[in-house]
Amino acid sequence: MLYLSHLIPDEEMAVLLDAYHLGVESIEFSIGSCLDAWKVGAYRERLDAMGGPMGTRRPLSIHGPFLDLNPVSWDSKIAQATLERFSQAYEAASALGAERIVYHTCFVPMVNFLEGWTQRMIRFWRAFMEGRGDGISVCLENVFDPEYAPLAEIVRGVDHPAFGLCLDIGHANCFSPYPAEEWLWELYPYIRHFHLHDNHGKRDEHLGIGQGDLPWASIFRFIREEMPGADAAIENPSADACRASLAALGEMGVTGLFG
Repeated sequence: MLYLSHLIPDEEMAVLLDAYHLGVESIEFSIGSCLDAWKVGAYRERLDAMGGPMGTRRPLSIHGPFLDLNPVSWDSKIAQATLERFSQAYEAASALGAERIVYHTCFVPMVNFLEGWTQRMIRFWRAFMEGRGDGISVCLENVFDPEYAPLAEIVRGVDHPAFGLCLDIGHANCFSPYPAEEWLWELYPYIRHFHLHDNHGKRDEHLGIGQGDLPWASIFRFIREEMPGADAAIENPSADACRASLAALGEMGVTGLFG
């Protein structure tokens, strides 16, 4: 399934959702103030207004909270606040019938160090996933992460049927010394979802697909061969950039790849 990140106004979302038969990836519950307000009912009404054919509910993915959070903090209060926020977002995803929820690793270079980080992440996510079923897929997303091997180790260590990775191709391209293709090749057995946007390898620009220097032809060829039926979300901050991404997918003949 191909999703559109809800980074643009509802009216513009509705036009693109209808034109391209997309799902919604919500950012509504990724900020603490939104979780405090707990506007699940209000957001459900917004989703209904952007509904699919014959009044059907569009497929839904949720982006979890990330600002000021750290699942491996040495400060017990911060670690507890992270667990609470992550749990609130999971409850929102459950209430809204979402297929998945995406959480950042929250790794920050020069603040977090890889030594011991993986083991602490495994402990946190084992505790988070304990008692949870497999109805909602929980995906860990790379952001500033410089290396891919620790993410694979976390998934293996947590060892839960609903737990996997969201590979953000754009983040891998600009925050890691390893090529984005290498991230894909090494992590694909653990990937459940993709975030798609482009950049020039220097900063997180969130450009439309094809507007940066990512090797999309090679990336999509690998996904087609090794991961047919993969899920992905387009993450662009404007309707024009979203249209550019969707047009690029069409021109490359891969729109149906995530269908």
